[in-house]
Amino acid sequence: MIKIKQALFLVFGITSFIMFYIGLLNYLTTQDKGMGLIFLIFSSIVAFGTLFAGLYISKNITKPIESLAQRMNEFSKNNYIKKISVDDKGIQELQSLHKNFEDMANIVGGALEKEKQLNLKLHEIDTRKTEFMSMISHELKTPLMPIMGYLQLLKKQELMGELNEKQLDAINEISISTEILQKLIQDVLTAQKIDLGKLSVEKNIVESKTLVENSYKAFNPICENKGAKLVMSLKTTEMVYSDPDRIAQVFSNLISNALSFIPEKDGLIEIGTQDNSDYVTFFVRDNGVGISEDQQKNIFKKFYQVDTSSKRKKEGSGLGLSICEGIVKALGGKMWVDSTVNQGTTFFFDLPKAKIPIERFQSFKNPAKSKK
Repeated sequence: MIKIKQALFLVFGITSFIMFYIGLLNYLTTQDKGMGLIFLIFSSIVAFGTLFAGLYISKNITKPIESLAQRMNEFSKNNYIKKISVDDKGIQELQSLHKNFEDMANIVGGALEKEKQLNLKLHEIDTRKTEFMSMISHELKTPLMPIMGYLQLLKKQELMGELNEKQLDAINEISISTEILQKLIQDVLTAQKIDLGKLSVEKNIVESKTLVENSYKAFNPICENKGAKLVMSLKTTEMVYSDPDRIAQVFSNLISNALSFIPEKDGLIEIGTQDNSDYVTFFVRDNGVGISEDQQKNIFKKFYQVDTSSKRKKEGSGLGLSICEGIVKALGGKMWVDSTVNQGTTFFFDLPKAKIPIERFQSFKNPAKSKK
């Protein structure tokens, strides 16, 4: 892009040349040489005067403008400007422009500094909150272990003595509540690890089919017990980089959620895979109540609950989907949801396909060598 100084010099230069050319042309074509000479001298004086004026104006007007542009560039980089005296050549508009810029820069700089301090305070508060939650979760987890141990001993009546029906019911209720509390504490700890980027995952080469089948075997009896149908749909069985234990945790959360929102009769949950370029897409689909578009925007946020009414069926902390997304991201994939109210919901997550080492191809070609 052309600079304003160059543009002014070009305009005045062209104007000067045109004036001199007109005088010279008149001198060469006129019959009255004396009058032509006078006109040539006059046009030359005007041309050089215009050129000189152009140089002077371009220098004196553009220099303050260039200084202002430079200060703007410095402010955009550093959010700070040095207070310097600017020679505005006595031009009122330039003086006003510099003053307004300094006032604006001071206001913006002050606001940015306040924002910086606020962000530091928020970060400090968030760090303290994280440390507090980790400490509380750990302290809550510690006494749970002996409680669960003694509950198991109490159930073994040959060791602790016989219990009547009411006592057994009470112990079972305590055991169920303890397991719920343990899961809640574990979810909080996992969520904290995800936030701190310390979630440990193992990226092993696993057949995508195996991940789905393991979850199917684990949840099919539970679904049958609740009168729901669980089906598999495997459109690809390619190898992926994954942590089987973590993916089992993802499927567990998604299927458990689906069981809470499908109809009591004719409930259907479908789990499976489909090909997606460099990824294998896993999904959990149900024919439940669905999720509205507004709720879908917040569905992966921590502690978010789709149904917040006091009569809601779904119990939980609201951490499950946030944890699922954190696990999938840690494994190099992404997670999303597609849902229609009163029709059903499908949760998808991608895992990157695994490149089979060349040694495996060689072993396929030479099975005898592979056995050796």
